[in-house]
Amino acid sequence: MALASVAFLLTHLIAFQYGRDQGIYAVVAQRMLEGVPPYRGTWDFKPPGIFFVYALAQALFGPHMYAVRILEAAGLASLVAAFVLLSRRHVGSARAGIIGGTFAVLIHVQLEFWQTGQPSSFAAIALAWALVCATYEPEAPDTPYCRRKQIAAWFGAGMLYAVAAVLKPPLGGGIVASLAVAIHRQQRSSVSQTRWYSLGIPTLAFAGGALVPLVSVAAYFVATDAWRDCLETLFVFTPQYTALSFHPERFGSLLLRAVDEWAFAFSALNPVGLALVTGLPALHGREREGILHVLSVVGFILVGVALQAKFFPYHYGAALPLTALLAGWGLWKLWLLLGVRPHGAVLVALLVCLLVGSRAATIELDDSFWTRCQMRHRLWLDPSIGPEINDRLYSMADVDAGANRLVSQWLSVHTPPGSPVFVWGFEPVVYALAQRPPGSRYIYNAPQRVKWADQHARQVLIDDLQQSRPKAIVVEHGDHLPWVTGNKLDSAATLQEFAALQALIRDAYEPAGKIRRFDLYLRKGVKPAGQQ
Repeated sequence: MALASVAFLLTHLIAFQYGRDQGIYAVVAQRMLEGVPPYRGTWDFKPPGIFFVYALAQALFGPHMYAVRILEAAGLASLVAAFVLLSRRHVGSARAGIIGGTFAVLIHVQLEFWQTGQPSSFAAIALAWALVCATYEPEAPDTPYCRRKQIAAWFGAGMLYAVAAVLKPPLGGGIVASLAVAIHRQQRSSVSQTRWYSLGIPTLAFAGGALVPLVSVAAYFVATDAWRDCLETLFVFTPQYTALSFHPERFGSLLLRAVDEWAFAFSALNPVGLALVTGLPALHGREREGILHVLSVVGFILVGVALQAKFFPYHYGAALPLTALLAGWGLWKLWLLLGVRPHGAVLVALLVCLLVGSRAATIELDDSFWTRCQMRHRLWLDPSIGPEINDRLYSMADVDAGANRLVSQWLSVHTPPGSPVFVWGFEPVVYALAQRPPGSRYIYNAPQRVKWADQHARQVLIDDLQQSRPKAIVVEHGDHLPWVTGNKLDSAATLQEFAALQALIRDAYEPAGKIRRFDLYLRKGVKPAGQQ
């Protein structure tokens, strides 16, 4: 039943389309596959790991929206397997891991399209397997072969934590907790060892593994001549973006908010399961160690959420699956306690159903998760209603999926294949939908709208546009993003104070109509195909 539920949920995950962030990652990844590096060739201020993930997905499955979802679904399926291994080691039962894995997939997919496919989503998978590697212990640790296997497992844990850090730096902090567990287990081992071996070898193995992804990513940017752009983006632009909402004197209250939302905002399963796993008697000698280990890794994630101070749901994407593992252990312990009594198993099943129904992770959307599942079922049975259903499913906040679709279709009709276009706004997904290359490295205009980077970024943008001569320019209205830009101006209003871009549009382009919130311009000499 649990595995059938996982399959059902992953089917819906694969059907998810892009939100705004996923559009950014997809465009950057597509350009990477064309030999254009992030930051220097296609600009975003996220850490580089997510671009490599999307590039891998597109290389494997093509430049389609479902490509990264297939990769994400495969990773979540493997996460269930990782939870089975961890549960065998810490509570003595694979079934507890299946329960925890099912909870994790349920909560993750309930986050819906915008909050999944994010750096934290893939980091959760890396962290689960890092815990598996960090807690591995061979059956005969005193033999040379098993010692090599142990060192290889520690090395793998270090690699996976570094992968999580490349996706989002605070998510790699759990390496400290796992290294401490590994050293503690070594020092308590009955195998005769020197102090250097029990302390030094795990440390060297973890550090050596962590260097592999870090050095590989650095080598890529050096080889593509984008190292300086990478450093400038991540260590100059991004800290000032973070400073819009983070203030050191408020760190305590920010951390409390992060803990509160992590525990209670997304699922009733997690807080109840945590209470059960810590309150009921231990089932296994390593159970308390496992609980503390997982919670320590979660703690580093929550510190990262507090440091970002934005509190978007996807920021918890790496913490929620690990918490669901502990919740699964708690419900499993309750099952064993009550299962021997008449109707005890039924009571536990009813409790799980009550908890699942009482709170879902689908927030900031008008429809419930189960309503959205029904809408996707209708679409699968009748593809002709695709535009209507998808426009509703994938619109959120100031993003109008229908408008993005119509603008992309307009660009596909009015510009030759392969010709550059430019969107002055915050909808890079238009490039992906229209299958047109961006006319600038700036696939959205945050750098031109923030006070600490606008002058330089505007000049670079004008240089890019003069060189690429995009066939069409689209100007967006209504994309007010004060938590990103630090002001309440939308793109159209910002254009009024960007004289150089105004002049370029006036001199080289002519109005070609309007689609909802987008003004359309065609380069002079390009004849519109018809009235829109």
